[in-house]
Amino acid sequence: MELRHLRYFIAVAEEKHMTRAARRLGIQQPPLSLQIRALEMELDVQLFRRKPRGVELTDAGAAFLDRARAILDQVERATATTRRTARGEQGRVVVGFTSSAPFHPFVPRVIRAYREMSPLVSLVLEESGSSELVQALHNEEIDAAFIRSPVADVMGLNVRPLLEERMVVAMPSGHPLGKGANKAPPLPLSAFAKETFILYKRPGGPGLYDTIITACRSAGFSPRVGQEAPRIISTLN
Repeated sequence: MELRHLRYFIAVAEEKHMTRAARRLGIQQPPLSLQIRALEMELDVQLFRRKPRGVELTDAGAAFLDRARAILDQVERATATTRRTARGEQGRVVVGFTSSAPFHPFVPRVIRAYREMSPLVSLVLEESGSSELVQALHNEEIDAAFIRSPVADVMGLNVRPLLEERMVVAMPSGHPLGKGANKAPPLPLSAFAKETFILYKRPGGPGLYDTIITACRSAGFSPRVGQEAPRIISTLN
């Protein structure tokens, strides 16, 4: 039994006439009659009573009609779901992000826009370090990630720069170098050569860590790292 047999049967049941059903289906009447008889033989029941001016369903045919309609409805729903999933309009998407990513309004804005654009997609968010997110992408555990660049081991991944941010130094409110910061011109990085730095741990964010170290060395000094924190927000506490 094929789906076309169900469509043929439903058309005949609704039209109550072989010729009209054949016209509706876009086929000739004799082949349609043969297909209906073949279906009856396969089911080993009589689905229609032949009348001088058409056909009518038997009790068995009426019962089969409800099931046939339900089957075709399920097939159509499954087809629509599959096509929506293939177009990215339905399904499950896992997006990773670093702990500092939500600090920029771009990331929450993109996530909200995607939820509004694809309400049938189950969007799962996973927070981790850049290295762990890159590995999760390689392992196909997540579908996309917002990470800090540069990152290593991106072979086989599609990496797109989304935006650039200025890097700033956070200091205690009473720090001598911070006096008059709102009115004074920006301090050169070399002004912090004798300060103790609190950095984000390199294993979690090698790109950010290496960028800071490189910037300090370009300014003429190697930073004295007093502590490495597991999360960006921890460096501020």
